[in-house]
Amino acid sequence: MARTSVVTQAIVQDGMSPVLTAPTADGDVIDTGRVFLEVVNAGASPQTATVITPLTVDGLEVEDLVVTVPAGGAARVGPISRKLFGQLVGSPDAGRAYVNYSSVADLTRGVFSLP
Repeated sequence: MARTSVVTQAIVQDGMSPVLTAPTADGDVIDTGRVFLEVVNAGASPQTATVITPLTVDGLEVEDLVVTVPAGGAARVGPISRKLFGQLVGSPDAGRAYVNYSSVADLTRGVFSLP
């Protein structure tokens, strides 16, 4: 199974109804820029969402962004910078970010953009 491409939902002035869906075990591909990722954990244990950075500086890998989603809670992560998290030129997902989850059980997520 491949990573899932998540549709970015625009936040608009007169309101919107957010849609959260379950991630897949292989992770997500999300847009970058003025976007944020919302992850909701309906389970009884904390989980993590990891935004992968493909960058290296002077031969050293830049650390991924690891966010804990509390049990029965939610986390909003962003903005997701293209410069830091965008996949490199040559990748089929160039400019978009990869997100992995410690587990997909009990999680839902959505990606939202600001105008």
